[in-house]
Amino acid sequence: EAVRLMVQRCNSSPFDSTTRAAKSQGGDDAKSQSESPPPVRIRSILCKPNTFFEAPVRLIDDVEKRISNHKSPFKVIVGTEDALSEIAGFNIARGALACGEVPTYYQHNGYEWLLNTIRQKPTMRLLALDAVSDTANLGSIIRTAAALSIDAIICSDDSCDAFYRQSVRVSMGHVINVPILRVRDWRRGFSGDNDVLQSKSGGLAEFITWLKAQNVQCLAAVVDDESDDKKDSQPPLISLESLTQSTTKQSWCCVLGNEGNGIRNEVIKECNQRIRISMATGIDSLSLPVAAAILMHGLGRT
Repeated sequence: EAVRLMVQRCNSSPFDSTTRAAKSQGGDDAKSQSESPPPVRIRSILCKPNTFFEAPVRLIDDVEKRISNHKSPFKVIVGTEDALSEIAGFNIARGALACGEVPTYYQHNGYEWLLNTIRQKPTMRLLALDAVSDTANLGSIIRTAAALSIDAIICSDDSCDAFYRQSVRVSMGHVINVPILRVRDWRRGFSGDNDVLQSKSGGLAEFITWLKAQNVQCLAAVVDDESDDKKDSQPPLISLESLTQSTTKQSWCCVLGNEGNGIRNEVIKECNQRIRISMATGIDSLSLPVAAAILMHGLGRT
């Protein structure tokens, strides 16, 4: 299903010099590039025969819808499992793989898009991830974010890659439906510096400070109110259950931390509030994807 979604939704033309020229001259491509980050561009798909030709999958039906002038916009390679594994360089157990070009957001107005969307949209829903290192967890979060209409996900520079194949697979392909930026992409667009060094906090503390200046409420997800010895320097703690509809109608960014260590202290300090999920006695935590889903759903109430 991840490959099917990519065939249906991905752009099929590579971002070449012609597109860049159109953008620089302010043509239609320039307008679309500034309105939203560019999609992943699909180059080829690799399929087993039954996946491509036979029900219930029949990817050929989706490919035929993309055909123009009797020509497929991307390569389609159909072969046995052994042949596809040799091409890919690893064993292929599933029925299909897709190969595409991942966008580099700062080169395509990622910062400008984020800033303009925050200013124009009455309620912005953002997710920020601090040093999340498990690609399966990230994929699950992305899938839930797509389902709950999250506008964008911002990853610290030291978080794992959202386009790693396990993350793409677990997201069921929805990695292409949610704009995903790294802090360095925002910082380069913000400062115009193409050689910005990574900060100790993966740049996320700096980004949170910028978000607050844009009137975005930043909430750090924590397990309890004893997260470190410097409790007095922490922002106030609230529970998800205590939020009212008026609170969640403003733009917000929920910050989630590393699976083992949570959010770094310097990032928490920059947030407006800490937020926790009330749990039964004896249960001290939830898995990251489950906690993320509960928080996104609770904060998304209108």
